[in-house]
Amino acid sequence: MGKYFYQFCLILTAFLLFLFPEQCVAGAKNGLLLWSGTIVPTLLPFFLLTNLMMKYQTVHYISYLFYPLFKLFPWLNKDLAYTILMGFLCGYPLGGKIISDLVLSGSYTKKEGESLLVLCNNVSPMFSIGFTLTLILKGTLSVPLYFFCLYMPNLLYFIFILWKFRGTGFLQVHQEHPRTAAIKSFDEIVFDSLKTIFTIGIFIMVFSIVSSLLQSGILPSYITAPVIGMLEITTGISHVSFLSLGFRQKAAAILAVSSFGGLCSLAQVKSVCQKSQLSIKSYFIFKMLFACISSGMLFLFL
Repeated sequence: MGKYFYQFCLILTAFLLFLFPEQCVAGAKNGLLLWSGTIVPTLLPFFLLTNLMMKYQTVHYISYLFYPLFKLFPWLNKDLAYTILMGFLCGYPLGGKIISDLVLSGSYTKKEGESLLVLCNNVSPMFSIGFTLTLILKGTLSVPLYFFCLYMPNLLYFIFILWKFRGTGFLQVHQEHPRTAAIKSFDEIVFDSLKTIFTIGIFIMVFSIVSSLLQSGILPSYITAPVIGMLEITTGISHVSFLSLGFRQKAAAILAVSSFGGLCSLAQVKSVCQKSQLSIKSYFIFKMLFACISSGMLFLFL
């Protein structure tokens, strides 16, 4: 069944490229511009940095910044502070890559990695402030309210998993295996980082082409609007901002797109977590649930 599905998709793609060449080229250009102008300068330095920190085993030193917290909870895994901090600050898909690397090193179990993937792999707050709140919403929405609604589901989920797995050694210190990054040369780290960033670029280009085709009017707007919103976060937020909606509905819809992150980010996360084989299905389900909760909260509070 899977083979025939992929064959159908490839044939359909070929027809679309021939029937709508202008839209495909425009989508590819937009995707590559977004990748080269925003994603590469933003993420590539962090990919290099995190790989080097893994190589020289400096990750756990970030836990010193949270010494009072770890003093209260000495059983917590010392890599948890680094995972949460970098995951929330850097955004998709770097949080997923950090978690995947730590699972491979033995710092986290696979179950812990899948839980942290849901918790820590989110849209970057710098993106939310600079793009969503400033360029799209023009400062009309309260920043504290936006982030409260965006991250409250994550906090509730964190409390839930700590309660659910209490007494089982969940998120405690584990016996680590030799870190794979520790035996890599600097050149190997650079090429791995470049491979990851190029893979992300391919995904962005593909989803940008699909968005361009949908925006060309080949399908009714009531079908294309939610689909575009789910495809890629930047395009989705921009598209929702032009819809004929009231402020509450528009802000809630934009927050839903931001919380979910788009299918493009889902594909990126799956790519960076390929070696650790973390479940993307559970990640997808929880991100959809978080998007509904966040947007519902914002709609009620506005």
